[in-house]
Amino acid sequence: MRMLFCLLLFSSTVPAQSFFFSADSAFVSTIELPSKQPFDTARAYLKVQSPYIYIISDKDLYDHFGYNAAMKFYQFNFNDYHILGRLQCRQCLLVCNHDRREKKCHRNACHKEWVWVKRDNKKAFTTVASYVMPWSKAEGFPRYNDTLIDAPGDTSIWYTTGSGDCFARFEYAVVADKYQPALILKEWNYWGGCRAAGGKPAAVIFKEPAGILYKTKRTILMQR
Repeated sequence: MRMLFCLLLFSSTVPAQSFFFSADSAFVSTIELPSKQPFDTARAYLKVQSPYIYIISDKDLYDHFGYNAAMKFYQFNFNDYHILGRLQCRQCLLVCNHDRREKKCHRNACHKEWVWVKRDNKKAFTTVASYVMPWSKAEGFPRYNDTLIDAPGDTSIWYTTGSGDCFARFEYAVVADKYQPALILKEWNYWGGCRAAGGKPAAVIFKEPAGILYKTKRTILMQR
């Protein structure tokens, strides 16, 4: 009887997803996006290898889901909210206690799919103090690919390259998720009005919070 009750609860996706995020005060509502890859069937070769996806701008929507999803959510208020995707087994979330570091799991095999939720930016993120070394001092920086390394003095350095036009400028901030073991490098990419492409490297220096398992960079396209 108890298992039947669990299955009935499991079949009701919206209440169940709300229950899954009950300990997350940033949770607002569930979002309808594809639960399985490829997210954009027009680019089926694109695959995500991480258990988290942060959608913090229109660019992220288009990059992951294509034109139709970007149009569907074109009025989404990214200034105040973001979309978080987690690759999870719904039955684990319902009946197991892995968030409490318990290893015991349900008997049948896990079946993972993507769960998407809308979250409040102010409640979800905390800013990590950081310093940006400007591109003018970029001699020896890794180019084109993000590189995150530990440096002496209990600090980390996130080498990154901003890509835009030849007059573009870039601003950076590091934020940590209060409820997920995730660290995000946010890049504000300001259009410079130049027709030629360009890029500038930078090094973001900060002290990494404990317990971080997932790191990602997200770009927000801005006008001048």
